[in-house]
Amino acid sequence: MTTAQGLPGDPSDEQQTDPVTGTPAHLYADGPGGTLAGRLPSGVSRRGFLGAAALGSVGAAFVPVSASPAAAASSAPSPDGAYARGLYTRTLTFTTATNASATVSPDGDRLVIEVQGVLWALSRHGGTATALTAPDLEPTRPAWSPDGSAIAFCSYKGGGFHVWTMAPDGSNPRRLTSGPWDDRGASWSPDGTRIAFASERGGDPVRGSSYDIWTVEVATGELTRLTGRPDVEDYDPAWHPDGDRILFVRADAAGARTIASVPAAGGEVTTVRTVDSGTLMCPAVSKDGRLAFVWTAGGTQFAAATSALVVDGPTVSGTEDVSPLPPCWTPDGGLLYFADGRLKALNATLEPAGTSRSPLHWASPGPRTAARYATSTPPPAGRCAASTSRRSHPTADPSSSLP
Repeated sequence: MTTAQGLPGDPSDEQQTDPVTGTPAHLYADGPGGTLAGRLPSGVSRRGFLGAAALGSVGAAFVPVSASPAAAASSAPSPDGAYARGLYTRTLTFTTATNASATVSPDGDRLVIEVQGVLWALSRHGGTATALTAPDLEPTRPAWSPDGSAIAFCSYKGGGFHVWTMAPDGSNPRRLTSGPWDDRGASWSPDGTRIAFASERGGDPVRGSSYDIWTVEVATGELTRLTGRPDVEDYDPAWHPDGDRILFVRADAAGARTIASVPAAGGEVTTVRTVDSGTLMCPAVSKDGRLAFVWTAGGTQFAAATSALVVDGPTVSGTEDVSPLPPCWTPDGGLLYFADGRLKALNATLEPAGTSRSPLHWASPGPRTAARYATSTPPPAGRCAASTSRRSHPTADPSSSLP
């Protein structure tokens, strides 16, 4: 959930507006003393909006905007009390992460977490997180390479989802796929040479087509199509640790109730697991072959659907509401996932090992932001959550201070 601090209330017919943009003044901070500007993302497309809405993340979708030094120096209210464009800043508080995912480094020491369309680097033991990506990149579902040298993700930069990689410090971003199609859900091959993803490429460039499973060679960009039935949708690929096959979700007219497998070199699709009701999504396979996935059930006109984390059949997430995003196996056999808006952890025996405990605050302007993630003890799977602030003027949050 995203909340905007300091809103004076709902706008009315008498609400003053920005004379330059026509933006209602209630969307700016409370007068000249405000410290962080917020605005809705520019250029939001129908596909981007629907994609976010499908994951339940659309609400107060503000993004932080830092005022330039020149704008800050000239800040002053107009005679009628409205405020000029770019002069003020506001505070955003992320109390829960309703559209977030995490990946862990192969050595188990570091995390990269997606929060509100930005990737953050964080020690597994807590501490200060650093933003790796700019907001306009809009990366989703990060996945660390097996050798630890790169992170794959899907980015909406430019108005379409494509597969990208970057170094773990955020440098050297590189787009691997292109074109007018949607490419989503990156999963590394165990040898790190290929990335599996789901795509509608190959169909009509305007209307699209059904999603199929593809791979891309990281070194050359060569694309290979592995599935291609027009009457089903294949998505959410997860490379098996044996390297020979890729698991994925297959949805037909009855819904997404099958996890299937296809040889990594292409071939016959086989069924791995099915359910009689609800929806399967986001399979993830551990090094020892355990299959985790999210199962969503229910959902009516009067009640919201609920999601659970399942491993090889049994539900392991209890009564919490699991986010419909990929769980992440840790090198020691544990499992990371988001539920109830918090990052949760299970140990190798699938027992609770940690959970985030405090909100995330985007507090003040600056060229780059840092986040403070606190842990009560160094957890085996990264208990975290925090308060973010500008590096030069960090804000204190008693609930997130290290003990």
